[in-house]
Amino acid sequence: MLVEFTVNNFKSIKNSVKFSMLTSTKDIGNTFDIRDYKLLSSAIIYGANASGKSNFLRALAFMGSFVLNRFKILQSIDRLPHEPFKLCSDTEDTSSFFEIVFFINNIKYRYGFEMDSHTIYSEWLFADEKGKEAKLFFRDIDEDDYVNPNRFKEGYQFFDKKNQKIKIAKNQLFIWKCDQEDGEISKSILKWFYNFNMIDGMDHQSYINFTMKKMEDENFKNKIVELVKTADIDIDDISIEENDVPLDVIEKLPMPNSLKKEILNDGGLKSIEINTKHKKYDSDGNVIGEVIFELDKEESKGTRKFFAMSAPIIDTLQNGKILIIDELDASLHPILTRHLIQLFHDKDINSKNAQLIFATHDTNLLKPYIFRRDQIWLTEKDKYGSTDLYSLSQFKGVRAKEDFEKQYIQGKYGAIPYLGKFEF
Repeated sequence: MLVEFTVNNFKSIKNSVKFSMLTSTKDIGNTFDIRDYKLLSSAIIYGANASGKSNFLRALAFMGSFVLNRFKILQSIDRLPHEPFKLCSDTEDTSSFFEIVFFINNIKYRYGFEMDSHTIYSEWLFADEKGKEAKLFFRDIDEDDYVNPNRFKEGYQFFDKKNQKIKIAKNQLFIWKCDQEDGEISKSILKWFYNFNMIDGMDHQSYINFTMKKMEDENFKNKIVELVKTADIDIDDISIEENDVPLDVIEKLPMPNSLKKEILNDGGLKSIEINTKHKKYDSDGNVIGEVIFELDKEESKGTRKFFAMSAPIIDTLQNGKILIIDELDASLHPILTRHLIQLFHDKDINSKNAQLIFATHDTNLLKPYIFRRDQIWLTEKDKYGSTDLYSLSQFKGVRAKEDFEKQYIQGKYGAIPYLGKFEF
């Protein structure tokens, strides 16, 4: 479970911003308990176009991808992915900061690092089992390093006691090295980040492959169909059809002949088609059969997106993961968007305490019966182009049952576009 996330000097985020899934109001619902903490099941982020909503979500996703070494940093000369705030001379050549607080079972961890395109300047890991935080390791390019010999034995073997330094390349995370030696704690942390997923609501093609893969499991496929049916889009069933790609089509593909020959020797290529089934009626309204639609050609963009999102959502709920969605509402009816959110707020469905974090422009969701004040976050850029992030709960005088949508549109909370006058 995610507790807090802090970042600075990343894309449009210049100064440190802190995001929290801890409750900060006495509003009712949409929470779950772990130890003596009360965490939120979801959070929604609003802001004007180019205010930094997406960049904040990308910062979360970036930290997950970097910790999992998705960028394949293997050699000491490999460059690190670094995207600092470029609109200020003070930050364009300085390091970025990432820190995250999360639970694995009942242990609360705090992990973070500072880095630029060449160097990990610092990295740290703390653990809190019963209310008191213990330092597991700390490294800093300008200070003495530390590895806890009792609490973090998996990393102590790499600690040079004479020089008070961890033996590691300057562009490597220490947690990678501990995992390579089968470290129990480091492995559990990497596994937690593996359950941390982001999808782009504007581009459902980027995650439809995951949904198609999940369709191979009959039980999971039935869950997808069940969820799609609840959307009231008249789909009775979904199927995947595989067809051999004709030889003449393979011959025309723009690739070397040696590769074409290898493909043909391996049995050729297959095209995959997703089909939906709809009831067919006679003039009296009686069901007389069924009609097959090709999803990509005959269904609406909203239906295609809902189908593509179904597997990530179900997988998140079933396994207690964290799902980040940029532009959740794109191409979806507001009632359908609300339906997906309510899945995370329903304790019977979300029994594993999954969490949803998403950005949207849909102000129809700004209702006190959908979201608590501490679930609503806003982004706003200052005159220097730097993103600020703040929660509705930080405003004084905002009542729990207030008309959030009306007040937001009127500019009471900020985070809306200020339009200039245009003339010919």
